[in-house]
Amino acid sequence: MRTKSNLFRYVVFQVFLLIFSVAHAKQQLKQNLFQNKFFTLSQNSELLCATSSENYLSNTELNTVVSYYEQSHPGLRHDAVQLLTNHISPKHIEFLVEAEHSCLQAESVDFCVLQKYWQNPEAALRVLALFYDTKTIIKHNDDYYFPRFTEDHIRSFEKSIRKIPAFMRTRITKAKPIRNLKEFIKDLPPSKQELIMEAFPKDSETRVWLDDTHPLSLLPGTGFMGQVVAQVFNGRNSVIFTIKSFDKAKDGEIYRDIDLKYLVDFRLALIVHELAHVIDNFYFWNGKRDLYFFYRYRKISTDRQMRENIAAAKLALWPSKWFEAFEFLWEVNDGRYNGRAVEKFAELFAQYILIPEQLKKASPTGYIWLRDHIFQGIEYTGYSYCNQEITRRLTWWEDAVAKPLGYF
Repeated sequence: MRTKSNLFRYVVFQVFLLIFSVAHAKQQLKQNLFQNKFFTLSQNSELLCATSSENYLSNTELNTVVSYYEQSHPGLRHDAVQLLTNHISPKHIEFLVEAEHSCLQAESVDFCVLQKYWQNPEAALRVLALFYDTKTIIKHNDDYYFPRFTEDHIRSFEKSIRKIPAFMRTRITKAKPIRNLKEFIKDLPPSKQELIMEAFPKDSETRVWLDDTHPLSLLPGTGFMGQVVAQVFNGRNSVIFTIKSFDKAKDGEIYRDIDLKYLVDFRLALIVHELAHVIDNFYFWNGKRDLYFFYRYRKISTDRQMRENIAAAKLALWPSKWFEAFEFLWEVNDGRYNGRAVEKFAELFAQYILIPEQLKKASPTGYIWLRDHIFQGIEYTGYSYCNQEITRRLTWWEDAVAKPLGYF
């Protein structure tokens, strides 16, 4: 049982890591975790053309995912829930202690705790299934009173993850080892050691897996000046979403500034763009010491040849038009993109998945570069294949009331 002692929680977490190492040692007798077997790649436009209430895995399918992994991993659920609810704030710890106490008579104490944590059975089940199959952690902010994701957000995360190829999902969970780090780098020149330690994420100890990988983490937070929909920090594989701004892209929302109402869930486009930043961060990392510096120096958007390819490619739609209603990019001026390669790459990546037909016309060379060198030959059909309209113009009444009601 949890206590209010952070030290005890740390010990529990270390025991969890030890248990997982044993599971790895016996993996020849068990099914491996994180197979991307159930949340499969979606290359067509089915998920893009859907509203937020459509095309996510049903509870029956989620239960199948959970059963598939748990049947060969005794104790897995307990360890997973410990990780999925791991917090250091006293209020979270107090809540979890009380939740465990109230769940003592439940059929599954651990799942009962996860349900109370999410205040929704479906959200708890979906988070658990996504973790088992895709090595993704979705959790609350460590500030107990911060706005929280709901089951609706988790559904959109599920569909967006399915737009990312499995080999990319695997790559972005790789991480620099944290065990005996100083010993590991002791033979490097002091200046390089200093750079490695400076670039090393400070909170890795709370998110690292014993096999030296990090689950992809999706967290609620606040972006730049509260205006950025989501943010990915250099060298990190976590995405922080500003919930209020993020939800402006949900179907049914209206925007006075561009006179449009969204008929499909455009949050998928935002998530794909942010996941492109994560993929950018981890593209070259192969787990070897000579690439320790990938966090800062070796990314798609910083590699010399790659930067030339990015610069030469033309976006099909400039970000000020594509994400006009809900993205704040200070690099955009008068509808033209004049900013950093890191943002242009993320936009090219997103357009390759979401509007590939337009990108192929606007930048045939850029499209081929993305297809052959980034996506390993995988191609998509995008929004242009939707059978129904994905936006509509505002009615005169919506246009009249949108601004006074705060839609601007």
